[in-house]
Amino acid sequence: MRYLLFVSHGTLAEGMTEALRMLVGDRDDVRRVAFKDGMGLPEFRAEVAQVIEPFQPGDEVIVMADLVAGSPLTTTMDVLAGKLDLSTVRALGGMNLPMAVTAVEGEDDPLDETIQAMIECATEQVRPFCTDAGGDDDDI
Repeated sequence: MRYLLFVSHGTLAEGMTEALRMLVGDRDDVRRVAFKDGMGLPEFRAEVAQVIEPFQPGDEVIVMADLVAGSPLTTTMDVLAGKLDLSTVRALGGMNLPMAVTAVEGEDDPLDETIQAMIECATEQVRPFCTDAGGDDDDI
């Protein structure tokens, strides 16, 4: 099975999960964990362990984090390393909704192809919104 795991400071992971649910429906393969204000690392580690408890050896995991080098991602990867072979895990920082939709749409594609598609999608989506009448179809 392939899981998508949102990891963040504060409530960003929860918001990403809810926004993705609005677009693709409820999914058992989408999980989230948040490093909340006032939470210590031991408490966060325990929360990560609980969230990934259903993961089994051989499962693939795409971790989407708010920051590449932040404590939520580095701690999550450490906990994952104690449970899974990290060769089946990919982690990306700078999570956004188009990347998440691409991850879900690519659930049957090879893991690295899905990751590449996610990066390409993120690159395409980060751009100014043009309001002039001569723009492309995405403009108003």
